[in-house]
Amino acid sequence: MFDQLKNRVIMQARLYMERPLAIGARLSLEPSGTDLPVIKDPAGRPFIPGSSLKGVVRAHLERLLRALDRRPQLWACDPLSNPCVPPSVKRDLVEQWTQEGAFNDQQFTKEILDRSCTTCKLFGSPWLAGRLAFKDAFLDARAMEGFAAPLTYIRDGVGIDRDLGAARRGIKYDFEAVIPGAVFRIEILGENLEDWEIGLLLTALQFWEDGFLPLGGKSTRGVGWGRLEWEEILQVRAERLLDYMLKGALDRRDIQSLREAFHDYYLRASGPLNP
Repeated sequence: MFDQLKNRVIMQARLYMERPLAIGARLSLEPSGTDLPVIKDPAGRPFIPGSSLKGVVRAHLERLLRALDRRPQLWACDPLSNPCVPPSVKRDLVEQWTQEGAFNDQQFTKEILDRSCTTCKLFGSPWLAGRLAFKDAFLDARAMEGFAAPLTYIRDGVGIDRDLGAARRGIKYDFEAVIPGAVFRIEILGENLEDWEIGLLLTALQFWEDGFLPLGGKSTRGVGWGRLEWEEILQVRAERLLDYMLKGALDRRDIQSLREAFHDYYLRASGPLNP
């Protein structure tokens, strides 16, 4: 999948936090620090790790694909309890494609791809490199110009006595959260993706555009809700690679046409639609 560059896509968006955001770091080392501090860059500004973004988007896409379930074209395994390519199968494939001490990597990769679910092909698995990369999301400096420091604050929490339905004594804690209204720049990179695969991701993230995909911890307490707003989708293709390297030329892709490419692929997908 990566031996030749066919295309690279850059998906750029802004995330507007309508509610506080709690992306936790390790426990504070300050004597008066909070129990659960927000992760920050070296300058003390909060940011969202790319790993957090990737995890949320992958889990969301897995749930949607299990609902659609048009195998073998569109489906999602359970990577923890029931992976699409378990270790035993991988070992058998390694043995099968190792002959006289020579390993046929090309055929092995083809076998792994044939057995892999849609999400593993996009996000990666223990045996397969992912084709989507999520950059760390930093605050949008221009959008945050009118915000006065500090950008985080402390919220209190208590443990609930399940019998009394009231706060239980001795179980108070606090956590740090980013203020509502914060704006983060989101950038997702994809390599060697088909149009329908880009469209699949864009279609799935309609939930985020509508404010229905929480990020970070404590979402059931109203934290982590925001709306995604796409800026542009840029792409460089192999046939225009020299133009990009010499002139920085990138093609702008239409979001709706990419979503329609996924819709067409979905309609063509073979196999019965599960009830």
